[in-house]
Amino acid sequence: MKNFFFILLALFLLISCGGDDPEHEYAAVQGTLNGTCYPNKTCNEGLICSENDICVKQGENGDTDNPANHDLDADSGNSSENDTSESEDENNDASDSVSDNDPDENGSECGNGTKEEGELCEKGDYVNCSEVDDQYSSSNFAICNDSCSGWNTDNCESSQPSAQPLASFSARTHELTYLYNGLTAFEKMENQEDELWKTALFNASISMNGETYSIPHPQANVHWITAYYDSSALYFYQTSYLCNDSMNCQYATPDVMFGVELSALSAGKELFIGISDENQVNMLIEDVMTNSEQDCVMLVGYGTLKVDSVNVSAGSAGNFKFTTSKIGLYLPAATPEGDMTGELEQAGYKICK
Repeated sequence: MKNFFFILLALFLLISCGGDDPEHEYAAVQGTLNGTCYPNKTCNEGLICSENDICVKQGENGDTDNPANHDLDADSGNSSENDTSESEDENNDASDSVSDNDPDENGSECGNGTKEEGELCEKGDYVNCSEVDDQYSSSNFAICNDSCSGWNTDNCESSQPSAQPLASFSARTHELTYLYNGLTAFEKMENQEDELWKTALFNASISMNGETYSIPHPQANVHWITAYYDSSALYFYQTSYLCNDSMNCQYATPDVMFGVELSALSAGKELFIGISDENQVNMLIEDVMTNSEQDCVMLVGYGTLKVDSVNVSAGSAGNFKFTTSKIGLYLPAATPEGDMTGELEQAGYKICK
């Protein structure tokens, strides 16, 4: 909007100049008869640029059609004969100038005031940003670029509202003193007693469809917080259960899990949590699909994870200490990166309905 204001201001000043001069009843359009020349010293077809930067008829005395030349004669005292010879010289120079301007491969010349074949727009043109792409709002304007091949959208703003998290996990530091070496050891849960917690590491409460969705389930009283690594990645799980005094337990969704490639793990490194390839950590909150025992992704997390220390030596149980930022929780279809359901489904995950 600011740029549009300056354009209007410039037009107002141009029209107002010379408004009291009877010889300037209107401001001729640039490139047309009696109008100013284009910046490359050319005019529209049939006209040439005089030494006063005014467009005059080609092959005729510039004094005949250009009031500015009369003013110049009166001040300088030059005779009309001299003006004629000078005008002819100007015509020759202007003709040479036009021939030296190289058109593009389509034969069009960007900046001559006329949109020609092969040009999407002409210099000085501008349109509402939403006309260029409906992803932009209508509050600003796109300007024709320097090659007349498209629109410069630097001033445009997205029309899509920024995604807002439904809830968030608090920032925290945690140390996993025992990492299972491989999936087989993880499934045997040989170190389970050291990994049972009365309080979940990640918890949140979300209002959805008039109901409260809790992570973990509000009746869960035991939480298995553990991780394992293989040759390529480290996988973290927070799985919850409802257990009685005899430790007879029932599984309670949802689960919290994240994965990170081993190549990204080094002490002091800060990693981004998200879904796309630009993020080194993927955090998923999985539930169970309605009327099904199949797991599905309910929410995804966005934030950062700092590696405080890590040991994932081959052939031994490792350890991992990390600090997370506040992590925002989003529906897969409405994340800060946009709709990520396609990426998740392509990776083999189901989306909760």
